[in-house]
Amino acid sequence: MRHWIGQAGGYLKAEITGKTPEKFLSLCTGAGIRFWHVKRKNRSTIVCFLTLVEPELLKPLLRKSGCSIRILEKKGIPFYVRKMKTRLGVAAGLVLFIAILLVLSNMVWAIQVKGADPKLEEQIRSILIKEHLYVGSLDFFVPDSGQLESLLSARLNEVTWIGVSQEGTTYKIDVVQKKYPKEVKPTGPRNLIASKQAVIHHLFVETGQPVVESNQFVKRGQLLVLGTIGNEQEPRFVSAKGKVIGETWYQSEAVLPLKSRYTLYTGHLFRMHRLQLGGLILPLWGFNQHPYREFDKETVRKPIRFLIWDLPISYVQIQFREKKLSVRNLTEKEALAEAEKATEQKLLHSLSEDAKIVSSTIESKTIEKGKLIVHSRQVVYEDIAQPQAIDIAQEKRKLNNKQNAGQ
Repeated sequence: MRHWIGQAGGYLKAEITGKTPEKFLSLCTGAGIRFWHVKRKNRSTIVCFLTLVEPELLKPLLRKSGCSIRILEKKGIPFYVRKMKTRLGVAAGLVLFIAILLVLSNMVWAIQVKGADPKLEEQIRSILIKEHLYVGSLDFFVPDSGQLESLLSARLNEVTWIGVSQEGTTYKIDVVQKKYPKEVKPTGPRNLIASKQAVIHHLFVETGQPVVESNQFVKRGQLLVLGTIGNEQEPRFVSAKGKVIGETWYQSEAVLPLKSRYTLYTGHLFRMHRLQLGGLILPLWGFNQHPYREFDKETVRKPIRFLIWDLPISYVQIQFREKKLSVRNLTEKEALAEAEKATEQKLLHSLSEDAKIVSSTIESKTIEKGKLIVHSRQVVYEDIAQPQAIDIAQEKRKLNNKQNAGQ
């Protein structure tokens, strides 16, 4: 016990020399100076351990006893601290070096995107930057892989599947893009035929001979613009070009609940930051309880790495997102207006960019089990021209047969 007390306060190993070194020890006892492990070296010299005291306290005792003292060793925390102060620069440098290594070990050094074309890859990287994932960012502030996958899948319509994985300081984004069949447009001589039944509204023909006129009803596959010019004796085959705007019709159905419940996020967030070592959790920031009655809780746990090793310490971020549960009640008139708008948007999404809805007529509306069911009819102006390749050899045979029959 005395050893540990002396270790905490510091102690000296001293050699006491004089005619009566025992008198010096006796004076030390009277002055409250502890000593231990007393050993006699010879008749006039003893060696012992003394608690650390100021030299001014020892000098009177040495004079009274007629002894001298020689310090052999200095031990204890005060001497260790004094030694460390002389090496403060080295210690600070070592601490700073370890801190830099720790930061660099938990930094994102590479992001690899595989399976995406350059345009899609640029979109992915711009989304990741907004989520704090870029080369040089700290891994602690990056959402976990599952959240990133959900976010990218929701924002990118061009992908069938997307996976996010992490290997050390590298994030890997694997993408499977949607493959759309390429539209093969006939080259060389061609006609224009109707892609669907319609009433011709107007034509704009650049090349070829129109064989229909405005207000004419046409069926699907019917010839609209002929890809031949000249006379029948010497026809010349061309690639028919132009637009044939037809009036088409569509039937639509929309179902809309009059009463609906939905969750609305307020945009308020409350974050807690923790360090976890096994079952021990050390709060870093966010000591109060979250102030929300309704909320979604998200926990992101990131292991802290040092070089290539995962330390048994994790950084934990707990996020509380405030939400409100709302109920929306629509009148029949409001629901009807929303149904019409949703129907038109859905129809336009399935048509070409230059298509235009010119009128919409409600044919029937019913309310069943709290839902408004609307059947409507839309009139659309759209380009119905579709290219059709011309078999030149076959057309020439037809002309020859026609001329021979005429002779």
